[in-house]
Amino acid sequence: MKVLVATREYPPFSVGGISKHTFYLTTYLKKKGVKVSVVSFGDPRLSNDEVLFVKPKSSIIARKHGNLAEDVKIPLDIARFTAYVKSILRSGDYDILHVTEPYVGGFIPYEYKVTTMHGTSFGELKVHTKYSGEEILERIFFYTTIGYAMDFASIATSKVLITPSIGIAWELIKVYKVPKEKIRFIPNGIEEPKPNELDKLTARKIVRIPEDHFIIFTTAYHVARKRLETLIKTAKVLKDKGLKNFIVIIGGEGPLTKHLQRLVTDIGVFDVVKFTGWIPENELPLYYRASDVFVITSEYEGGPQTMLEAGIRGLPLIASDIPAGFMMLARSGIDCLKFMLGDPFDLAEKIMLIMNDYGLWKRLSKGAKTFASLFKWDKIAEKTISVYKEVVSS
Repeated sequence: MKVLVATREYPPFSVGGISKHTFYLTTYLKKKGVKVSVVSFGDPRLSNDEVLFVKPKSSIIARKHGNLAEDVKIPLDIARFTAYVKSILRSGDYDILHVTEPYVGGFIPYEYKVTTMHGTSFGELKVHTKYSGEEILERIFFYTTIGYAMDFASIATSKVLITPSIGIAWELIKVYKVPKEKIRFIPNGIEEPKPNELDKLTARKIVRIPEDHFIIFTTAYHVARKRLETLIKTAKVLKDKGLKNFIVIIGGEGPLTKHLQRLVTDIGVFDVVKFTGWIPENELPLYYRASDVFVITSEYEGGPQTMLEAGIRGLPLIASDIPAGFMMLARSGIDCLKFMLGDPFDLAEKIMLIMNDYGLWKRLSKGAKTFASLFKWDKIAEKTISVYKEVVSS
């Protein structure tokens, strides 16, 4: 079977979790004997026989908020990308076109097309309308125009829609009126950690974290739906309670990075909240190993991948109680602890429970690892191939 995968981002030009999802999915599809080619935005000089990069002329793969002059060119880049993928499809004999980023692949027609919907413009808008600022207004404009157009185009041009979240499947059915027969639920996957990953103390020395501190870690693309301000406000609650020897580490960057950094200064937690910037893929395991708990504060999710990455390493999880992604599947008190979305006081309480009860820490560590182990990439690839075969046979 020969598959062309079209996506906005692919390593090393990663912006969010879709890049990692696409990379591991294609890697394991190849292990199953599927011939996979990928086309994505990036530097064409890094293209090879399996990956073709299209040079962007806009901010379409920028990690930080770009200037308006670059942002307005995004529709032109999408048009160029659409034309390029069409030309590849005409010149190659592909059994399947798999679009893993609807916002760049909605207008690409193909008889045997599969699209993975990691989210919808409807869901994104519900979150973004709670914020203000130039970057937020630009995203609201994008989702209400190009975003919605790409959502409906993807639905119309695809034989099957894959979603990694039951909550997003519900949106597709209720809001976009997609027949449930057209939707397949296939979650994100996880790979077993390498056996030579370092222990906690060694990892802390390398990333320069105090050995005697309790480390609260998260990493995410800094956008509205991640609700990272909740964790920053939680640091304030913990500090006001007189808690000593703890550090909150926030990895990643994005359009809201400056806003989050201002918040840290404004509420006086700059001494306990640290920003790392974008953490390279090969360094992420160091932070997972060095930490005591991993926190997901998201309001809207298709995953997240990081929840599995932390969990597979036995790092206890605390997650917002939303009906989406892995948070919907994980059991509170067994696989993780859940807190009320957006409530820093409840999140602080859950953190303190783990800090003060090593027995609970050990149980949640085991539960997190067991939960993450349910989603191995090998199984995810097999489910995806089953969808491909279904589409081709139809």
